[in-house]
Amino acid sequence: MMHIFEVLDNFLKIKFTGELTVEIVCFRLILSILFGGIVGYEREKNNRPAGFRTHILVCFGAAIVSMVQDQLRLNILDLAHTEGPTVAAVIKTDLGRLGAQVISGVGFLGAGSIMKEKGETVGGLTTAAGIWATACVGLGIGWGFYNIAAVAVVFMIIIMVTLKKLESKLVRKARLLKFEVKFFDSEDFANGLIEAYEVFRQRSIKITEIDKYQDDALVTFTVSMRGRNNISDVVVSLSSIQNVEYVRDV
Repeated sequence: MMHIFEVLDNFLKIKFTGELTVEIVCFRLILSILFGGIVGYEREKNNRPAGFRTHILVCFGAAIVSMVQDQLRLNILDLAHTEGPTVAAVIKTDLGRLGAQVISGVGFLGAGSIMKEKGETVGGLTTAAGIWATACVGLGIGWGFYNIAAVAVVFMIIIMVTLKKLESKLVRKARLLKFEVKFFDSEDFANGLIEAYEVFRQRSIKITEIDKYQDDALVTFTVSMRGRNNISDVVVSLSSIQNVEYVRDV
């Protein structure tokens, strides 16, 4: 096992050549496509908003930006060397400025993958974080830190695939849902509410908010559901209450 890690380390270890040759540029861009595609495939397979091509382009673009920054570094070093110490003393450059703009700017792209799902659930956060991390991988590739990028991609896949299964087994997340209950008339409204409370109590469903419209004989329950409670079963139980016209989850 250690021999494998030594071989990978020697292959991926950064080597500062002093110039960005066509071969180095092509290798880094191909590597960014490969690594971005690996992460994007996992997202695409799960039908997430940002998938295969999006992650490739994010990683690819970030690699280009960091290579441009690297080339600027080389140009400035060459200028300082040829012009002498007088020019070198006044030349200043920020090696991380362009990369910092990528890291902050990709947040807007990640925000586009975040959306409100049914109830109060927000989806797309993992995809947004994955886009941001993929951009960081692309920056590393463009700078030539192949070992960091390779290890990062491996751990990203482990986090998104393996930990997702582990999380579903260990953590039972609460779902915030809304049930709208309409009664035929408002005369027996209070008794209907009591029976609805009992349905939720028997199923250990926590009521977080109630909106009552007695004149319309309508009530909306916002509830927190955990475990094996099924939405359709709850709807059936509420519908069986006397004087209920209809029940729907909203």
